[in-house]
Amino acid sequence: MMQAEREVTEHEKVGARAVATPALPLDDAGTLPVAWRDTRRLSDVAAARPAPGIATRLGRAFQSAASVETDRGLAFLFLPVAMGAGAGLYYMAPTDPPLLLLAAGLMAALLAGVFTRLRHIGVARTAGFAAALISGSLAAAFEAHNGVILLDSDVTTSVTGLVEAREFDPDGRVRYLIRLKNTADPQIRRPPDRVRLSARRPHQPAPVGSQISGRARLTAPSGPVMPGGYDFAFRSFADGIGAQGYFYRAPAYNVEPQDGRGLVQVWKDGLRTAREDIAARIRLVLPGDPGGIAAALTVSDRRGISRETVDVLRATGLAHILAISGLHMALAAGILYIGVRKALAVFPALVEALPVKKIAAIGALMTATAYLMISGGSVSTQRAWVMLTVMLVAVLADRPALTMRNVALAAIVIILISPSAVVGPGFQMSFAATAALISAYAAIARRPRNTAAREVAQARRPGLRSLPGLVAKAMLGLAITSLVAGLATGLFSAHHFHRVAGNGLLANLLAMPLVTFIVMPAGLLAMLVMPFGLEAWPLKLMGQGLEAVIAAANFVNDLGGDVSVGQIPVEATLIAGTGFVLLVFLTSWLRLFGLALICLGLTLVMPPFRQAEPDLLVSEDGRLVGLKTGGSLASNAARPSAFIFRQWQTALRGMPHLPPLPAETVKKSTSDEPAPDILDRLLASAVREPSRFHCAGRGLCAAVHKQLAIIAIDKADLIGAACDRADLVIVAVPVYLGSCRSGATLITSRTLRRSGALAIILEEPPRSFLSQSGPNPDPETRQNIQIRAALQGITRPWTIQRYYDWRTDTFDLPN
Repeated sequence: MMQAEREVTEHEKVGARAVATPALPLDDAGTLPVAWRDTRRLSDVAAARPAPGIATRLGRAFQSAASVETDRGLAFLFLPVAMGAGAGLYYMAPTDPPLLLLAAGLMAALLAGVFTRLRHIGVARTAGFAAALISGSLAAAFEAHNGVILLDSDVTTSVTGLVEAREFDPDGRVRYLIRLKNTADPQIRRPPDRVRLSARRPHQPAPVGSQISGRARLTAPSGPVMPGGYDFAFRSFADGIGAQGYFYRAPAYNVEPQDGRGLVQVWKDGLRTAREDIAARIRLVLPGDPGGIAAALTVSDRRGISRETVDVLRATGLAHILAISGLHMALAAGILYIGVRKALAVFPALVEALPVKKIAAIGALMTATAYLMISGGSVSTQRAWVMLTVMLVAVLADRPALTMRNVALAAIVIILISPSAVVGPGFQMSFAATAALISAYAAIARRPRNTAAREVAQARRPGLRSLPGLVAKAMLGLAITSLVAGLATGLFSAHHFHRVAGNGLLANLLAMPLVTFIVMPAGLLAMLVMPFGLEAWPLKLMGQGLEAVIAAANFVNDLGGDVSVGQIPVEATLIAGTGFVLLVFLTSWLRLFGLALICLGLTLVMPPFRQAEPDLLVSEDGRLVGLKTGGSLASNAARPSAFIFRQWQTALRGMPHLPPLPAETVKKSTSDEPAPDILDRLLASAVREPSRFHCAGRGLCAAVHKQLAIIAIDKADLIGAACDRADLVIVAVPVYLGSCRSGATLITSRTLRRSGALAIILEEPPRSFLSQSGPNPDPETRQNIQIRAALQGITRPWTIQRYYDWRTDTFDLPN
């Protein structure tokens, strides 16, 4: 019975399989075809194969996304990145890389790319990026080779030269840009080519092109005020200005025509004179800060703006309106472009017969070129002109104007023309904002849209097409633009200026409509009618708009929000900057890698990961010393140099100033008092109130911090006594003594001349000088001072003057 049931069950199973299985394609012999059997075998193998792992699937997804990015021409976008990296690496090198080695590397990379472009595309692309990187370095090398001579040390001499440009401040004082012809009493053996000198005494200003002479104080360009800070000497080198200073008395000048001026120089002088006339006519109609900002927007003359207004604009993120950037040039050219198209559209016959769009583009290009010449042609203006020219040429060629490829092409041109701009904040912030805006609006345009539903909604809500709807749409676009541009430039702004405008979005929402719809159109109209003497009423309208902008900036500034972030490490900026490039260039999910790098860079800024802040800052001449103590920054000067101390405060997140102990508390020294007694008295006072400078007259100060004694003096005869009593001695005079016999750390203005400004970290010793009796403490307790120098070992064309000895007319270079 059980056997029968088992046979029935097996019979039912076979029947069920027969019903579920399709008929087999048997041939006449009753066998399966070979192709069908092979297919079944392959399918069985595929079914038996295990599913791919996570790593395999990620690899395939990465290859697929990379293929998509490559097909859309991503390699071209990274060419300016590689060129900019090459220029940056050249400027960051401690010594000049060999020019022949760079040329040989470029040739090798080009040859490798040519011979592998057909068979090994990956190798060819790698060689292409290497060639781009080396070409950026070569462009920087040529620019540095043709650079100017920087003054080696401060000097008082008689100068004679030709006036190339003039600038007027609100008080009527003149600042001249002079091409030196000769110096006398004493004669400078290594004179700079051009200097910028201010004339403080009232006088009739010397016209452009005249010969000027007078007794002047020339100051050498200063380096970074602290390690990692902005190098002003490098900026002077890139701008072609070898020294700055002032005339002691009103200079004399000769207005007779000078020999040796070619047509180009005559044209430049005439253009500079026209710029001055434009600025003067603007200030005649618009006095005060509105006139200063108007002059800055038209001829790039910022001398008429008060420091208070500049600080407020910077704190609210509106400082970009003071520079002739891509926005202003685009507004000026764009207004004319739209105006020409609308004007010609009135005549249908012209629209049908002529390419109106291209004619308007030509007019806009001519306007941008005139704006470039009138404004003085600064680096930021050149950058804006190149970007706008590329876009207008694209319009003439019937190509999309605002694309990432056009931005990349503009960056390539600027890097080749002015590679030093790569390491400056203007280049970085301008291109970051432009690339981010293009990427953001491209992402918005790629969103899936239901066109039919949108048309039905608009038909039901016709108010969206009315004026309020258009205003709301414009405000939304302005908000998106301000937010994206603010986020894109915030990284570089924080690195260079150590601050972030927390309410920058609100300030831009309030101010930029005024700039876009009132200030720039009125300014363009004023420039067009100025040759006819009709500029008064457009300038008054422009001034009202600028007054509203200043009022908006003051309102936002009263709300607070200006965040001081302190000095940002270079490593964090480079990592976050790389992530930013990936985020805006890529369109696939690979952009998440860019977001991860940005997060990593921001993490390195956090206190647990960032470099320890210095306890002591020393200026490059040794006259100013800052001591970070708690929430204050103490100094050895009651009124420290604002130029240096402000930058110290910003780099240390806005610490307030703690002046030295007043002279009434510390008895002034007398001429007959022994030097050891003066120092002992200062140190005793410093022990009672540590972490603050105690001074007995200017140039004689002492402080105690972390159980270490610090003495700052400007008298060479006190060096021995100071070395016996302190752990750190700072001498603001050039002496040949290199170290203290007692083991104390000695810093002199002679050593600072080569090293630049210092940042010092003090570590509390296990046994300090305070626990020892008498002078000459144990030298082993004095090895707790870590020093970082701004320019130690850097011998470049903008630092070589630090090693020059004018007595012997030689360079004492380090080994």
